[in-house]
Amino acid sequence: MKRVKQLLMVVVLGFTFAAGAVSAETKGVFIDLSSSDIFKIHRAFAVGTMLRNNEKVPVTVYMSLAVTPYVNKNYPVAKMLALRGQNVHQHMTDFMKAGGEIMVCAMCLGGHGLTEADMLPGVTAGMPSKLIVAEDVKLLAY
Repeated sequence: MKRVKQLLMVVVLGFTFAAGAVSAETKGVFIDLSSSDIFKIHRAFAVGTMLRNNEKVPVTVYMSLAVTPYVNKNYPVAKMLALRGQNVHQHMTDFMKAGGEIMVCAMCLGGHGLTEADMLPGVTAGMPSKLIVAEDVKLLAY
């Protein structure tokens, strides 16, 4: 029980830090998500959704490497793997409903044998080079 309380405190402090890091002059947030760890996936989309809802800044989650298969609308793991009552696809859909954008690495997509036709509606394929170096865009990585 003590471990659960500590974990919850870390999550709350993380949300507080992320919200505080996004000030009025921030023009957006870029979240680099490359881990298939469910806790990191949840955190990326929970923080992204919170920033969209509370701070109203543009937020893009860029998915690559090990997490690339999760953009596949037919990926069974994304439908089964859940945290806090939502599976991965539900986290992604809620984030996009809040106005967030999801971009997947185009090279990683091909490397996993996927095409744009395999992706969840609303997800785009591309390379985020301009987002990474854009002025006044905060970067988070999971």
